[in-house]
Amino acid sequence: MMNYLSYSVICCFLLVLASCQTSKKESKPVVENLPVVQLPDSLFRLDIINNENFVRITIPEGIDFELPDSFAKTEPEKYADFNGDNKLDLMVHLGACGTGGCMYGIFLNQYDNYYKLVFMDYLKGATFEKDENGFLSFQSYEEAAPMNPSKLYVTSFKFDPKAYAFKIDKTFIQTN
Repeated sequence: MMNYLSYSVICCFLLVLASCQTSKKESKPVVENLPVVQLPDSLFRLDIINNENFVRITIPEGIDFELPDSFAKTEPEKYADFNGDNKLDLMVHLGACGTGGCMYGIFLNQYDNYYKLVFMDYLKGATFEKDENGFLSFQSYEEAAPMNPSKLYVTSFKFDPKAYAFKIDKTFIQTN
């Protein structure tokens, strides 16, 4: 009696295991054919309210992030294709201004109103230029001595497609 019961349990277990293996093999090609899309909960939602010159930023759930100045009005600063993917991305003025400039964030458009934050730092007097790869690079300028623009610290930022972020490319001193 015990052998029959053990035999029945083992057969049932093997049958369940075999059906699981079959369903995995059948579903694999379907998964491989689906496009890879990040879920909205890992991206920032930006709602641009043009008549108020305001960007409402919804922070994804589950990430430890706060805007640098919770009282600042987040404003659109520059609409451009920063990463060469033919989508309109957005640089947002995040407030938190001081002598070193103001805090800005660059959000790359993923789809609809969902964006990936790829840069957040202080910038002052930023200028922009397209590079040979179609990426929009930019420079920030800061006076070496307060209120004296004859000598500037210049920081150049470029898009790194492997890191999917803007990184410092070079820093130098410019004299006028």
